[in-house]
Amino acid sequence: MIGVIGYGRSGKAVSKLIESLGEAPFVSDLSQDSSDIPYASESGKHTDKLLEMDLLVVSPGVSLNIPILLKAREKGIPVIGEVEFASRYIKGRIVAITGTNGKTTTAAMTHHILEKSLDDKVLLGGNIYPGMPLSSLVMKSKEDSVTIVEVSSYQLERIKDFHPWISAIVNVSPDHLDRHEDFKEYLNAKLNIFKNQDSNDYSILNKDYPALAALNLSSKRLYFSLTEKSDIYFNGSVFVRDGKNKEVFSKDDLFMPGNAFIEDGMIAALIANIIGLDWESVRERIRSFPGVEHRMETVFKNDNMWIINNSMCTNPIAFLKSLECFPDCCVIIGGRMKVADISPIVNAVKKFAKSAVLIGESSKLISDNLKNIGFMDWVLASSMEDAVGKAISTKCDRIILSPGGSSFDWYRDFRERGDVFKKLVREIYG
Repeated sequence: MIGVIGYGRSGKAVSKLIESLGEAPFVSDLSQDSSDIPYASESGKHTDKLLEMDLLVVSPGVSLNIPILLKAREKGIPVIGEVEFASRYIKGRIVAITGTNGKTTTAAMTHHILEKSLDDKVLLGGNIYPGMPLSSLVMKSKEDSVTIVEVSSYQLERIKDFHPWISAIVNVSPDHLDRHEDFKEYLNAKLNIFKNQDSNDYSILNKDYPALAALNLSSKRLYFSLTEKSDIYFNGSVFVRDGKNKEVFSKDDLFMPGNAFIEDGMIAALIANIIGLDWESVRERIRSFPGVEHRMETVFKNDNMWIINNSMCTNPIAFLKSLECFPDCCVIIGGRMKVADISPIVNAVKKFAKSAVLIGESSKLISDNLKNIGFMDWVLASSMEDAVGKAISTKCDRIILSPGGSSFDWYRDFRERGDVFKKLVREIYG
């Protein structure tokens, strides 16, 4: 039997895949009532029943260091993740994208660029939202499929044989240090994306990050950069160094200005070109890319007001990049901070924002830090409804929800947080 630990989004998907393969999943979940799980299961605790399994598939949200998994490894029971399991059965080639910030937009943009040419032969899944877990794509895949997979550090830390044809890391900076012991452990999890690649594969690397630019990999390496000439690079517009320094796309071609989205576009363009699209087609499709829900998503816009939902912003560097794209705004900040150093948040507020509304359990931490740097144009809010009302009352003509922290103090996830924000805005502006 195959044990599935955690019965959330990926746990449900991998259980269905296991069943479709003629195997019997045994599900162990701490929170769900076993009567709601349509398989042999246990709830409330992980018991030694899991030690009778031939294989354990662990959901991304479950730490590999819980006692039952330590016992399983001592017994020699293989412990893998849902992405690893699904990748063993999916047909065609895998394009894997990770990074601290921008991986969702990059994956979605890549899929958008390829969709017109490959039609149902290009699939999109993994960690991405909206989207499907990789397990849900197995039955949709074909021998000539290209599957774009967004992968998180949580998924990559349990990789064994996962073998993408093309791998890309958008960028890397401290994040999820509430889960990973330190930045080195977090970085090493990200680097697992290249673990099984060989000389027939491609790796796309950010030359502006020394830890990535210096990697010695077996695959064919392509580099992108905002600061220097690379295989694809930014110099007022984005150019490709193919002997002619051809322009690929400009800032105005993107759905939103900002260097972060230039990086996303460069990676998507390289992937599309590897797969066979010409640069003219790439530019045309970048122009039509609408963006991703909860990631710099326009909720309302007219001549007097522009309101953005950026609920997917859950770390300080993403916060900084979002305000660079959307300056002179009133920003709604807060949530559960995943790192100790929030200086990028408060410094970005002082540099780019007109005012701030502070929410969630980190509001006092943020307010204390804003006071320390002399920024006083902020107010506290007791709820999202209160926050939206106070943001509107500032008379700023730009408002953005860009929390900089996770949602788990007030909400189930960033999606619920963003949906509540959008509902409140639309109740006011229609």
